[in-house]
Amino acid sequence: MNELTIIKQDGGSYVDSREVADAIGKPHNDLMKAIRKYNEYLTAGNFSLSDFFVEYAYFDSTGRKLPCYLLTKMGCEIVANKLTGKKGVMFTAAYVTRFNEMEAAERAEFEVKSSTPTLRVFNAAVRNVLSGFRYTYASAKRVYDFLNGAYEPFGILVAPNGEIDNNLSATDIARIIGIYSDNCLPHAHAVAAIIDRLDLAPEDIEIIPFGVIGISVRYSTCVLNAVKDWLEENNFPRDIPYLNFEYHIHYGRPLSFLDDDEVIDLTKDYC
Repeated sequence: MNELTIIKQDGGSYVDSREVADAIGKPHNDLMKAIRKYNEYLTAGNFSLSDFFVEYAYFDSTGRKLPCYLLTKMGCEIVANKLTGKKGVMFTAAYVTRFNEMEAAERAEFEVKSSTPTLRVFNAAVRNVLSGFRYTYASAKRVYDFLNGAYEPFGILVAPNGEIDNNLSATDIARIIGIYSDNCLPHAHAVAAIIDRLDLAPEDIEIIPFGVIGISVRYSTCVLNAVKDWLEENNFPRDIPYLNFEYHIHYGRPLSFLDDDEVIDLTKDYC
């Protein structure tokens, strides 16, 4: 019984009345009648029915559309309050456990999202640390070990110089797509702001340490395509807000996608 299924719908969390009926050992039709009676009482008391029970429907094995209810946590409490003995205790324990687990997971997810900096902000912080390594004559291994530990929570690979497959920088992507700044240069900052909005696979981003004073973020062609898709989906915006900035974009002549045996000239501008 402790395996009640939580249904997420329209921003709410519910349990299907059919599953509740099974959990309390009651015919579903009888539970439906009871919920309708509860709704009469709630309506008379000027309570919002959707805070407790939401009308729903399902299709049975013959294809018939039949009514049911979705119960919120408070709806489950009303049902549980009418139960006595072992069934009442077991159902209460089951729904309280499942809703508490779901709420705890949502809180944890929110805390992670609200406390985790964007990759670009994190990169800036890492560069500040690396600049201090210059004065301590840190070895390349120490820099590499530091970067590995720093970027592990992001799931990002840190590659030593010369051992990287992802070979596109934000500037490269800007040139290839045709994203330029007001001064007609490839707009790497705007590309970085777009990338921060994307849900990228860890293997599509790599960090290269150089010397002891900085890092280089490199991307795969999958990221290039994802940036293009984002621009198309957002109707090629002229301004992209990011933190306290707003990057203005000019769309110039893009580099075409080349065959495997052709070479991209990343030194040429096309604004």
